[in-house]
Amino acid sequence: MLEKLIEAEPRVLLLSGALAVGVLFGLLGRASGFCLRSALVEFRLARPGYRALSWAAALATALLGTQALARSGQIDLSWSLYLTPELSFVSILLGGLLFGLGMVLARGCGGRHLVLASGGNLRSWLVLTTLALFAYATLRGILAPLRLLLEDLLQVPLVTADQAVPSLLAAQTGFETGALEIAIVGLVVSGLALLVLQGLRAEAWRSAAWGQLAAGVGIGLLVPFAWFVTGVLGADDFDPVPLEAVTFTAPVGDALQYLMTYTGATLDFGVLVVGGVLLGAAVLVALRRDARLEGFSTAGQLLRYLLGGALMGFGGVLALGCTIGAGLSGVSTLSLGSLIALAAIVAGARLALLVEARGFRVQVPSFGRNRWSPSKS
Repeated sequence: MLEKLIEAEPRVLLLSGALAVGVLFGLLGRASGFCLRSALVEFRLARPGYRALSWAAALATALLGTQALARSGQIDLSWSLYLTPELSFVSILLGGLLFGLGMVLARGCGGRHLVLASGGNLRSWLVLTTLALFAYATLRGILAPLRLLLEDLLQVPLVTADQAVPSLLAAQTGFETGALEIAIVGLVVSGLALLVLQGLRAEAWRSAAWGQLAAGVGIGLLVPFAWFVTGVLGADDFDPVPLEAVTFTAPVGDALQYLMTYTGATLDFGVLVVGGVLLGAAVLVALRRDARLEGFSTAGQLLRYLLGGALMGFGGVLALGCTIGAGLSGVSTLSLGSLIALAAIVAGARLALLVEARGFRVQVPSFGRNRWSPSKS
């Protein structure tokens, strides 16, 4: 009995850690409204506010924590999905753009909709189901041949064993990789810190701003914690698990498959993180007593959310992650592909926000076909 418990310990630690990551993300995400789309809306209005403050803090914390963990020798980031020696430029760029467009159409990314779904938001459940179907179809289904075609379309050969920016710069300049890592991390974190200070000044040092800052730091810490769970606590030579952190596009698809094939499926890190997010957000909803059913008011709204979920599912797989996967987890490894993906997500989202700002919306009349037309509001 004791021997079986010892043998199972790495897996128990892996799944327990995954659940903890998910629950904490759900609690923090629900409490703070953590969302990249909302942060970009604040920048469009030329005033970085609470959401931008929280996102900048999360990115800086994730980057610092992950790099500290790697430099201490606890984990080897070269085993992560984000540092493969191949860079599929077209796939990552197109996927990021599509994800950004979908995020604006659906009013939030997959992580945001997981948090909202626990409060009774039926729109979020539709987005998550659509995202899961398209993500799985892109990974292993009918859209997989198209994904493979796009990945091979312009695959850039790298001169290094991985696509970490410090390694690439070291190969070109001759500087020492470790020194470049420190310089890049210091530069990025300093820039994000300036953004945080600007946001705090803009909000007149209000207590709400400090709450958003704390939530951002907390969510950022979940990224290195997830690396530690999969790379150290859950490491097992007899049953290896992939080194991964927090991401939602593929895991939401895996979670849907797990629900449908429970007796023939096995829980993994990503699926349990998804379940944990729903649980953590639901706990806060119950404590606040703010659960309510929210549906669609028009057919046009339904169509927009469907399209947004589909674009995020397809685009997120192409870009190797969502705003959390590529944006926080991927960038924390200093992956060139993740930096491109995050930039593309931001560009796609800003384009969609610009279109919205010009007063365009989807209208679905009771007869005829769908069309884009100027809003009268």
